[in-house]
Amino acid sequence: MKTKEVYYERKFNLGNYETESIGILVVVEEGEKFADVLNTARKAVLQQGVMLPKPKSAPVRELQAVLDKKTNGDVGTV
Repeated sequence: MKTKEVYYERKFNLGNYETESIGILVVVEEGEKFADVLNTARKAVLQQGVMLPKPKSAPVRELQAVLDKKTNGDVGTV
C-alpha cells in the first residue's frame, strides 16, 4: 500500500465548553517520507492553534476588566 495523502487534525480547547478543530490534508509527493509529511502537517496545525484565543477563568476575566478600566482612565471604583 502506498500513502498518497496525510490528514492531521487537532481539537483545541477555547474554554467555556467550546472547542475548535483544525485540520490539514497534505499530498505526499514521490520520494517523501511519511514521518516527514506528518510532522510538517502537525507543525502547520499547531501553528494555527497558537493564534486561537486562550480560555480565561472568571477571576482572570474580572482582573482584566479592572486593568482595562484603569488603562482607559476610568478612576471610579470597580
